[in-house]
Parts: sequence; structure tokens; C-alpha cells
Amino acid sequence: MPLTKDRKAFMSGSTENRNRKGPAPPGRVSQTRKMNRLKDEVYREMLLLEMNRAGSEMGLALALLRAIVQSGSFCDQEDFGEWLATVCPLGLQMIEASLEEGSKCSFSPTSRAKGSA
Repeated sequence: MPLTKDRKAFMSGSTENRNRKGPAPPGRVSQTRKMNRLKDEVYREMLLLEMNRAGSEMGLALALLRAIVQSGSFCDQEDFGEWLATVCPLGLQMIEASLEEGSKCSFSPTSRAKGSA
């Protein structure tokens, strides 16, 4: 398979073709970092919920809420908004499933009293 010029430059480590656009404005870089941090936080909380970590439902809900609240302050709201539209329903399903599962397995004082008598 023939390599394209961009792929050749990438594979060789040359930055000549990759830097055609020039550096991004400082404000845009910080916004991108903020968006990535919010995404990382949501994904981290999703992982903790999958691992059945206690309290992770609240952590995921807060991470999603934080992402929604801060989404209005980004210039590139479209991409972040699309990500939120994809992730929020999934996060909500995960939280609901975890809470339903937790209520089925919850400790009841009457079962312990019967078992210890």
C-alpha cells in the first residue's frame, strides 16, 4: 500500500506537513483542554461505576452535570454538544441500572435478624 505524503511525514517524524495551519490561538487551546478534562472526568466516573465502586452513581451524575453546565462556555459547542448528546443518555442508563441493582441487593435488617437468631 503506497504511503501518502502526510503519512510519510508522520512516520518519519517530520512536522513540515503537519504544521501547515500554524499554532492554535491560546484561548482555543485552553478550551480544548477544558473539554478534554470534562470528558476524562465523565469517562473515569463511568469506569468506576462499571467497577461497582460505592458512590460512583453520584460521581457520574455530577461529572455529567458539570459538563452540561460548562458546555455553553465553549466556542466549539457543536462537537462538545454532540458528545454530550451521545454520552448523557448512556450515563443516565448506567446510573439507573446501578441504582436498580443496588436496591435489589440492599441489606435489610430483618434478613440479618433471622439469620442471627
